[in-house]
Amino acid sequence: MSRGPPEAKLEANNKYNVRSVVVAWRLLEALASSVVPMRISELAKALGEPKAKVHRHLATMRYLGVVEQVRGYDKYKVGLKLYQVGQLAYERFDLMTVAEPHMARLRDEVRQSVALAIPIGAEALFVGNLDYIAAGQPKISAVTGTVIPAGHAAHGRIILAFAKDKQQDTALANPLRAYTKHTITKPRLVRQRLKQIVERLYDYSSEELTLGIASVAAPVFGAQDQLLGIVSIIGSVQFIANPPSAAQINHVRSCAKAISREFSSTAYDGSAKVPK
Repeated sequence: MSRGPPEAKLEANNKYNVRSVVVAWRLLEALASSVVPMRISELAKALGEPKAKVHRHLATMRYLGVVEQVRGYDKYKVGLKLYQVGQLAYERFDLMTVAEPHMARLRDEVRQSVALAIPIGAEALFVGNLDYIAAGQPKISAVTGTVIPAGHAAHGRIILAFAKDKQQDTALANPLRAYTKHTITKPRLVRQRLKQIVERLYDYSSEELTLGIASVAAPVFGAQDQLLGIVSIIGSVQFIANPPSAAQINHVRSCAKAISREFSSTAYDGSAKVPK
């Protein structure tokens, strides 16, 4: 059984380590690596921690759903919620691999750069980009690692549209920052767009973050129809109008739908194309 790195060594390597977090993580490692549920006494011995401390940590983690107690026994195992979190993390790590061929097809269909973003809290983080390069046309792309604030432009609004109510209320407690004169900053108007996004499964923005740049974006969903990411086209306002063409919107939504189906999502089933 892997016991993980000794806690003293962890604390020596990083003065910012929180002791209780280290203990909780080592408990999870021990339970995950065991083929059978473990008693508190076994966990305490494996970690070199007092039984009372181990019991307190297990009680908290059981409340959170990341560990479960075997009915009628003083034994514990990893919980379903930990599996669900791990599955979601796996899907996000694997998202670019699955999405890339669909993104390449979208790029060639609309002749614009295609980007992939994932939700980080209520913000959008760009994790991939396929550039469209053509003679006489400026290269426009999304820089991997760029973060779009909650509620801003198409990407930030899509993240917020599928976020929890508390996250929405926090993000829209005050007017949003105006990056350009085109940025939608009024909370009332942003909330209207959030409702539209949930209904039509796409959004667009034009010069809201950078002058001359527009985008069309659609959400990508996982098996439980949870938001995994956002696929979008990004280009000059010369080629992506405000509002965009129905063809561009349908191509982006079709791409998002195809990627979502790879993760067994049915979120797009029954959704109609945008009329021309």
